[in-house]
Amino acid sequence: MIRPGTIVWFCLVVAVGYAMFQVKYEVMQQEQTLAGITKQIADDREQIRVLDAEWSYLTRPSRLARLADRFLHLGGMSAAQIVDLSAVPERPDAPAALVAEPGGGASTAPGIAAPAPGSRIAAAIRNPEP
Repeated sequence: MIRPGTIVWFCLVVAVGYAMFQVKYEVMQQEQTLAGITKQIADDREQIRVLDAEWSYLTRPSRLARLADRFLHLGGMSAAQIVDLSAVPERPDAPAALVAEPGGGASTAPGIAAPAPGSRIAAAIRNPEP
């Protein structure tokens, strides 16, 4: 005849064995997940290195200068291009609120308060220094 203590110990050993199997299975799943994440991190780092190298290649000063010459058609600035502000014509399509009238108040954009008549800002707008 089997004693009750033996049955309890047998059930306890079976329960611990089952729990160990479950823990082992869970650990294996976690290790697979960790391996996948580690591989993804390595792939992302490699892609970042490739993109950094490509950025360095594309932003070489000699390449940028060649592209600027090809597409921007910019030249150096000469002294003849520097003129007094009064020599610059006003835009013909400028709104009346933006055009300054001599002797009148300083013009401002709509919604912006004009400077006080006696202020240094109003004097600088009326009489700009060369």
